[in-house]
Amino acid sequence: MATGLKRTSSDFFISAQLDETAANTFTTSTITLPLNALDREVFVITGIILDPGTPEAIPATRTSVAMQLTRNVATVMVGLEDFNLIALSIETIQGGAAEFDFFSRSYGNQINESGTDYIDVVATPNMFLSVQGAGNVAASGSALRIYGYRAKADVSVYSALIASELNA
Repeated sequence: MATGLKRTSSDFFISAQLDETAANTFTTSTITLPLNALDREVFVITGIILDPGTPEAIPATRTSVAMQLTRNVATVMVGLEDFNLIALSIETIQGGAAEFDFFSRSYGNQINESGTDYIDVVATPNMFLSVQGAGNVAASGSALRIYGYRAKADVSVYSALIASELNA
């Protein structure tokens, strides 16, 4: 376990599902975490499974579905350079005249394969799930499952986590 954290719960998971409000429209939803700020509780993420919807196969068209999990509310899909990004997954279908190619990219779609004790630590009581399709005729959806546990942070760690999340 990371220095400055004391585990206060057993492992649990949070699941969420989100559909676009209309085809190819950025849509976001809040995931509320069961944290007690007065006790300096944080959520230690030990695993994430991302399941973006499958893009439509349309001849001579590139279609995709992207989903992301962020610490702060986002108004667009963000990149790996953004501190607020926890996980991202994009699935793409490139349509030809009669054939189709499928591509998938995921960052953070893992059950702690990194060799560390945790994937990320979230100190604020909300995370945000976003989905956006491109080139699809119908609205797309996505789902995820986040594994982790609650922990109590010491004062300096909690202050640093809160400051970094709120000032990012």
